[in-house]
Amino acid sequence: MNLLETGKLIGYSEEELKLGLGEANLGLGCGNPIAIAQLKEGETVLDLGSGAGYDAFLAAMKVGKNGYVIGVDMTPEMVAKAKENAENLGVKNVEFRHGDIEHLPLDNNSV
Repeated sequence: MNLLETGKLIGYSEEELKLGLGEANLGLGCGNPIAIAQLKEGETVLDLGSGAGYDAFLAAMKVGKNGYVIGVDMTPEMVAKAKENAENLGVKNVEFRHGDIEHLPLDNNSV
């Protein structure tokens, strides 16, 4: 089974899988949270366990230029990869932070 077939089985649309997000998609995680999140233009989104950034980039498209996405991952290598992917893709309304989801690197009530 290829990545496209697997992605469709866990909730990603064919359009989302073909967006050209390159190395941001390193495995599809545990499903497509964007499919059920009902994100709106201008919202701020927190992506826990953001990995290389795939779902964060999908969320960034949904919230638009007036919205913002913060990805948090516990692995410094994944944070570095996500930042590199954001730069390569030219995504401006997303940032990635290193941290533990039990001790988030965020101010209270900021998201």
